[in-house]
Amino acid sequence: MVELTAAHWIYLLGVIAVLVTMTLRKETPLICIVSAFILALVTTGSLIGAVQAVFNAVQVAFAELLGVVLIISIIVAMAKMLEETGIANQIFTPFRAMLKGPFIAFWVMGVVIMVSAWLLWPSPAIALVGALLLPAALKVGLPPIGAAMAISMFGYGVALTTDFVIQGAPSIAAKAAGVAVTDVMVKSIPLVIVWAAIALPLSFLSVRKEILKNGGRPIESDLFACTPEEQCEIDKWTAAAPGFKRVAPWVIGMFFLLNIVAMLALKLRGGDATSLLGGTIALIMVIVAIGVYGKEGLEKLTEHGRNGFRFGIKIFTPVFFIAAFFFMGAPGSAKAIFGEGARGLLFDLGQAFAGIIPIGKVTAVITQSIVGGITGLDGSGFSGLPLIGSLAQVLGAPAALDTPTLTALGQFFCIAVGGGCIVPWALIPAAGITGTDPVEVARRNLIPTLAGLVGVIVVAVIML
Repeated sequence: MVELTAAHWIYLLGVIAVLVTMTLRKETPLICIVSAFILALVTTGSLIGAVQAVFNAVQVAFAELLGVVLIISIIVAMAKMLEETGIANQIFTPFRAMLKGPFIAFWVMGVVIMVSAWLLWPSPAIALVGALLLPAALKVGLPPIGAAMAISMFGYGVALTTDFVIQGAPSIAAKAAGVAVTDVMVKSIPLVIVWAAIALPLSFLSVRKEILKNGGRPIESDLFACTPEEQCEIDKWTAAAPGFKRVAPWVIGMFFLLNIVAMLALKLRGGDATSLLGGTIALIMVIVAIGVYGKEGLEKLTEHGRNGFRFGIKIFTPVFFIAAFFFMGAPGSAKAIFGEGARGLLFDLGQAFAGIIPIGKVTAVITQSIVGGITGLDGSGFSGLPLIGSLAQVLGAPAALDTPTLTALGQFFCIAVGGGCIVPWALIPAAGITGTDPVEVARRNLIPTLAGLVGVIVVAVIML
């Protein structure tokens, strides 16, 4: 039985305070900083150490999230460059034919992202595909928040929770549970079908209200908005270098296609896939800068790069403070903040909860669901997989319950909560590429996701 300390209870109260603040549609960084300071004060027993720990936590959060913010900033820089030069219009023309209205745009964007995420993992898939689909979706009247919800609910809620192709998530969970990875994947199929049947229509209905309110008119987004002076620049460069721009879309498409081939052939995933994509985008910017801007390319590339990073930092600054508090409870990041002796408060709370619940079909499912959700609050979705795999074995063996089903259930909750549907800092890719607030996207995803998870719990009980 895990012994809970004052630090555990303070951390739990801080988590509850953040969740309540989010549901009230208020900003949470202040709550997170205060909670982080109190937790650090209790943990270190030193005022100076507590103040230092708050800064260390923000620094750790920044380091953990920097790669995602970096790729989003580069994507935005490229998007603005392609928009100014008129190349974007050429690239997006086929998608306009596909996205005939805002309602269709929601589902098309979601399905394309889902398939791409199965093949590439969500972050690089969102950066690669989302950047191409978003302008066309906005032009037919899909609100940016709707695009972000489609991206996150399909890309993370369906694709990453199952991870059928790359099999990173089920492999980790199955190994900890001592079962075959194929068994876990098979058991996850009914769970994801039920979740999708409940959560995706609810998500669409939420977006539908805004679409009807807007009347299907084209959406203006900060991502593609420009001042009158910038519009003059766009008009100037749209007519420039017509010969180069006839082949530019094909060259850019070839670069992205080669990225996909390399990711699949070399089995690049996660950070490696994102790095390949980021470097490719940088090279595309160089080619466009030389091909369209000519001698002004040096200044233009710097200008667009600066604008991209300004956008990324502006959008995600609050997320660093929010993630800092939650990272204090994750084992790996807690050690970076407090030192080697730091405890994983999230995992301790999950294990403590599991230890006081009698084992049966319903209690086993509820325990696995809650523990998976709690460990998912650190925002990775993957850090809790070893725990829920082990817990599936502990809960399943005494009561002769199906361990693969419990493993698939825990995996679904870990990733649905922490992998990119509910936790704001896990929503950075979807929010960044659409120019929306990740906290607002998380709030809008909350009800559809939870309703779907209720359905998952019912199906899991039946399967056991």
